[in-house]
Amino acid sequence: MGFILSRMNEVISKLSPARQIGMLSATEVLSAFAVTAIAYLLIFGVDSNFWNVMTMAFLIPWVICLPANFYFINQRKQLIDMADELKVTQEKLQQVNKDLQRKANIDGLTGLANREYFIKLFDERRMKSVNNVLMIIDADHFKNINDGYGHPVGDKALILMASVFRRILRKNDLVGRIGGEEFGVLLPDTCETEGEIIGEMIRHEIESTLFEPQEGIPHRITVSIGLTGVSSYEERALPMRNADSALFEAKRRGRNQCVLYTHGMRAKPRPFYEAGNSSGRIQISV
Repeated sequence: MGFILSRMNEVISKLSPARQIGMLSATEVLSAFAVTAIAYLLIFGVDSNFWNVMTMAFLIPWVICLPANFYFINQRKQLIDMADELKVTQEKLQQVNKDLQRKANIDGLTGLANREYFIKLFDERRMKSVNNVLMIIDADHFKNINDGYGHPVGDKALILMASVFRRILRKNDLVGRIGGEEFGVLLPDTCETEGEIIGEMIRHEIESTLFEPQEGIPHRITVSIGLTGVSSYEERALPMRNADSALFEAKRRGRNQCVLYTHGMRAKPRPFYEAGNSSGRIQISV
């Protein structure tokens, strides 16, 4: 019975408002007519007033049903329109929320994860595998590009580097822009030897990719890469510090190379206001 009513409602909904009003009114009038006829016959039988009563039983429901159904169908249509508008609004709101979330997580220039989102995903993904490799990649002498050709050209260089990452890295690898010209890469389920190979592929591809700050004037972009193994049980600060030390070693050795962190490797010097202050607070001697 419920299925039949549902199908009837579906069929009626597809009709024009005028036909809906006519069909509903006709159904109600016939129902009222039949009920009146049966009740009259059971109580009074067929007498001289029977047809007069039947005529009134046919006409009066029309007078009541037509305006009532007109109001009902009109209200129903308004509710359906409101529900459709609400659905569209909800879909737009969901899309806006997705766009806002994406803007909050993605670097607007390169389209890669920003620093905060990279660190969040780094913490999540390194827990899922035993062997991981972290790379910190920094463009060599990038200040010369910005100073010599302008920041818009420097932006194009960063976009070029991001395109290389997308070509070289695997689907499950994580890459983000974690500084001005500095990028972080997490290679899950990867040993250090494999990480060195991938790092060299990135370094070579960036160096080999044509970059012209001005038409007909090529400029070779090179990067230094520091990498280290990452265990799921380590605190985040340790692999970050080790990769940064390896990056500093790559710069110290002359740049444009990939260096794997080894125990005892010299750490990157801290700014003077941090040196000798393990608490991180600035100390001023007077």
